[in-house]
Amino acid sequence: IALVIGNSNYGGDIGNLANPANDAKLMAKTLGRIGFTVIEIEDADQNAMKRAIIDFGNKLTDAGAGATGLFYYAGHGLQVEGENYLIPVKAHIARESDVDIDAVSDALLLTPMDLAGSAVNIVILDACRNNPLTRGFRDTTRGLAEITRKPRGSFIAYSTAPGEVAADGNGANSPYAKALSESIVEPGRGIEEIFRDVRGKVLATTNNQQTPWDSSSLTAPFYFEAPPAPAVAAAPAPVDSLDPKRIEGIAAGLDAVAA
Repeated sequence: IALVIGNSNYGGDIGNLANPANDAKLMAKTLGRIGFTVIEIEDADQNAMKRAIIDFGNKLTDAGAGATGLFYYAGHGLQVEGENYLIPVKAHIARESDVDIDAVSDALLLTPMDLAGSAVNIVILDACRNNPLTRGFRDTTRGLAEITRKPRGSFIAYSTAPGEVAADGNGANSPYAKALSESIVEPGRGIEEIFRDVRGKVLATTNNQQTPWDSSSLTAPFYFEAPPAPAVAAAPAPVDSLDPKRIEGIAAGLDAVAA
């Protein structure tokens, strides 16, 4: 089960981003191709984001303990005193104290994932564009903080290193979303290998200015696309029971026994 959110059209003091909504569309399409049931929303206000998270948690719980939960977010994000917040559209954030009221904390997302008890939980944050709201903030730390309260069996991926910022990109998608959508569909590659490949692609695209980051508490291999099944050797073709030569051979053997 996947929840994909992309927020672009913020307006006001926050300003717009070119690519997050496009990135969400790309990732939703890609995840659907490899078997995820996808909840997808773009340009979501706080109410829409919270409702989508609740729906996501319910579907994940209903899917049972063997399920995989995946959350992908593209848009503005910021940290306040080590806590990460995803910024909805129509947010009115004039000072630091507004963040907890108008934004969505990562804890709000991680709690239902943890309660669902899913075997695998994947969180992908392409949300490290720089904080556009520095006035009225004591904490002006760039980018996002590393998430330390993780659900069991989790893989947390960031489009750039903690405390750094990511590029929105000059094309239709961010460098991170483009690289991820290409690598995630390759069969037989474990999740760690896929995200190493994404890191290399993003470093090359951004001239080493952006280093994707991840942390894992997985205890078993995970594949978005399973390795191809090993080839099975073909069984020998059965001998036709009515083959005249076979009948002749059996007859000769019986004659020899009789003799």
